[in-house]
Amino acid sequence: MGRLFWKFFFFIWLAQLTAIAGISMTFWFKHLDQDNNISARSPDFDKPPLHGDGPRFSDGEQRPRPGLPPRGEPPSRGGPPMRGQPHDENSRALVPMVGAFFASLLFAALMAWYMAKPIRRLSEAFHALAGGSLHTRIGDSMGQRQDELTALGRDFDRMAEQLTGALQSQRRLLHDVSHELRSPLARLQAAIGLARQQPQKAEEYMTRMEREAIRMDKLVGELLTLSRLEAGANIGQDLIHMDELMLELMDTASFEAQSVQKNFVTTCQPERLAMAGVVGKYELLYRAFENVLRNALRHTRPGSTVTLEVAVLSNEIQVTVLDEGSGVPEAELDNIFRPFYRGHDAERNTDGYGLGLAITQRVIQAHGGRIVASNRQTGGLSMRMSLPLVGTQ
Repeated sequence: MGRLFWKFFFFIWLAQLTAIAGISMTFWFKHLDQDNNISARSPDFDKPPLHGDGPRFSDGEQRPRPGLPPRGEPPSRGGPPMRGQPHDENSRALVPMVGAFFASLLFAALMAWYMAKPIRRLSEAFHALAGGSLHTRIGDSMGQRQDELTALGRDFDRMAEQLTGALQSQRRLLHDVSHELRSPLARLQAAIGLARQQPQKAEEYMTRMEREAIRMDKLVGELLTLSRLEAGANIGQDLIHMDELMLELMDTASFEAQSVQKNFVTTCQPERLAMAGVVGKYELLYRAFENVLRNALRHTRPGSTVTLEVAVLSNEIQVTVLDEGSGVPEAELDNIFRPFYRGHDAERNTDGYGLGLAITQRVIQAHGGRIVASNRQTGGLSMRMSLPLVGTQ
């Protein structure tokens, strides 16, 4: 048994023992008072009755008082208690006290065991989890208990689930990073080898190596951004005027749409947008919206339209990007914000690393907002981003 068990046992037993002692002493003194009162009211049977104490009858004879033994005879055994009988009664009075003492001992031990068992189980589970046993759960071992310790056990299970998910995500991220870095490194090594074998084409291979180095630098930069966001880095407390940000974003998206022969349209309320402000970091928000727009332009059908809708509500601003692509299977909607996820048509889109939407989600959440992806009934994907306005967070 651990120290906690003995602490529970000692304090519970002490409390019970104190109560038992107080009640027992009360009855003890009450019993002694009753014995003293009986002794004070009892006649002195050791003194023989005096002559003439009895009443005289018509025949002139004097008879003993009723209830007294005849002259010269000892008192009967059925009379008042003799000396020694109070002692026996006092001994019998101790029996309930001793029984209550041992009953409290047993009850305190059971109560301490009942309280210390789940805590001991929690301690074992923490040691197992710290030792790498991620499947450790204690909810089932709590039985039918419905108390704070059971709630603590459920909290432990939730913590274990979140920790397991975080470690699995970390391992998956490490695997994906290794996979993504392997390809440009392999092409870089191949270009170096060919440049040595064919010195006359060294300039061409140098261009290839420079392009691969730029791709790796971009990947590392995106990974650092994602890592800072997931670590809860400070995003800043600048006042962002949403009309300026949206104007710059529309200009960039319109230019990129023309370069790929696609249409770009916007719908907004300029007078309301001019009064909208968000607290955060301008560069991060701009990059988040830009990632979504570029993703829509990349996946929409040739000659179709990408729409940017901006609505300013009473307490938030909603930015929605609509495309006319093939959409995303419903089962994969929750995965598009996962790092390195590039969807079912990844083999047809080699640009990017699948980090754009993951960064966008972290940026929006870091600014107190939310992002929701859904398929449009007319075809394509809808990405709705909501941010709290200044004074509504």
